Amino acid sequence: MNFLQRRFSANAESAAPTRSPLGLSPGCALCTHLAAEIEISGEPGSQRLKYRGPGGSNGSGDRISAERVDAIRAAFTPPYEPVKIKAAGFYDEAGFCSACSKFYCSTHWNISSTGGGTCPAGHFKSLDPHWSPE
Repeated sequence: MNFLQRRFSANAESAAPTRSPLGLSPGCALCTHLAAEIEISGEPGSQRLKYRGPGGSNGSGDRISAERVDAIRAAFTPPYEPVKIKAAGFYDEAGFCSACSKFYCSTHWNISSTGGGTCPAGHFKSLDPHWSPE
């Protein structure tokens, strides 16, 4: 393989969505970015979750229960089901639009200064854990 073929094939490989070690990070339906980054680390009984999604992140991570680990794994293993994604407990549902049944990254969510967002098809959802419609 010549230099240009190696360079272009490497660029094509790097354009694919990066996945977490457990493959839990969903990709955006419209581009090569991740809709959310979900990383579970540690030993059973003392696992940590690092999360970054359209609505924000949890910084350096939080300890989570074995039940939450199971819920997250169930939610982010295809086929994706809205009920399981909601049960995983992410306030922004990791960029999932229930109406479209697709994940979108923060670039494709039109996020307002108040924390609400619309997906590319115009469906609204709160991406802010402190937002309330009342």
